[in-house]
Amino acid sequence: MRVCDLTHAYTDTSGGIRTTIDAKRRYVLEHTDHEHVLIAPGPEDAVAYGDRTTTIRVAGPVIPGAAPYRVFLRIDKVRAALRVVRPDLIELHTLYTSPWAAFSYRRERPIPVTAFYHTDLPSAYVQPVAAKLGEPVGVLAREWAESYVRAVFERCDHGFAVSDTLVDVLRRMGITTPLHAIPLGVDLYLFHPSRRDPALRSELGLTDDDALLVYAGRLDSEKEVHVLADAVELVPEALRPRLVLAGHGPHRAALEARAAHSPRLTVLPYIQDKQSLARLLASADVYVTAGPHETFALSVVEAQASGLPVVGVAAGALVDRVPPSVGRLGPVGDAAAFAHNVERVMADRAALAAAGRAHAEAQFSWERTFQRLFQHYEALCTKSAFLN
Repeated sequence: MRVCDLTHAYTDTSGGIRTTIDAKRRYVLEHTDHEHVLIAPGPEDAVAYGDRTTTIRVAGPVIPGAAPYRVFLRIDKVRAALRVVRPDLIELHTLYTSPWAAFSYRRERPIPVTAFYHTDLPSAYVQPVAAKLGEPVGVLAREWAESYVRAVFERCDHGFAVSDTLVDVLRRMGITTPLHAIPLGVDLYLFHPSRRDPALRSELGLTDDDALLVYAGRLDSEKEVHVLADAVELVPEALRPRLVLAGHGPHRAALEARAAHSPRLTVLPYIQDKQSLARLLASADVYVTAGPHETFALSVVEAQASGLPVVGVAAGALVDRVPPSVGRLGPVGDAAAFAHNVERVMADRAALAAAGRAHAEAQFSWERTFQRLFQHYEALCTKSAFLN
């Protein structure tokens, strides 16, 4: 079976979608005889071949305000790429323009097309941006976006989402396509408490007595990173707190300017190397995240696997990912409550950290994720072959 993933969210600084596709490719190579194809936009047309893998870049422009992400504009070129690789199944990981290339190709060669929903696009991205023009505009924009998501999924043979909560979101949009929740996984060997490195803390000018808080992800509005920066200023001085934000995004420049005047805040570049990310997480004391729109919170699971308790907000997937045994959740947008929860977690850090690692081990592994996903793929391909 040759599986093709289509997405615009595969760049050097991409987060959960790239992590998922990279893990899928490893699973294909290590556990199956299948082939994997990735088609994503790039600065120019390019093709790279590997052992049962193909990566195709189709030239596309940068999305305004969302660099380095690009978008497919030449749908005909994406369709041409599909004609060359002839996949047995196409999976959509983003919904901007790539679905229409997949649907067009399917009219030429009937194969299953699936969609994997990673985030609640209408509520997390469209409504907040449009609401800057007024709340009624935001609501109308969200409703339009929901109709678009529905139009895409209704044309798919099957849909997947990273959680039951997100499946329910899709159902509330009126989608009747078969849907299944496929939780993501984590590399439990790579993200491990044994990666803790006192030298990293020294590089940051910290000792073991300092409270190192870390966030790794996109520095954007929907992540509410400003709440983290506000909260660290309210943590008691006795904890000697330091917040490290690692990532890229529209808010990076403002956070760097703020960090220049605050000894409690450090902004690092996006960490592309997973070994380096695992080292940072394991060397910290608490993982923090204030975004209310998380649909799976893969970074939280990586932190838990690294032996970190989590402080977050009682919204989105964090409600499922952070039970009281592994961290604390508070109200959205409340820096003072967030700081108080950091203080509570630090008082019981060792027990919460051990529980977080045990929670990750019991619940999440990439192998289990892709075993379930490929069972669906094989059933869909068998059905398609029978019908055609």
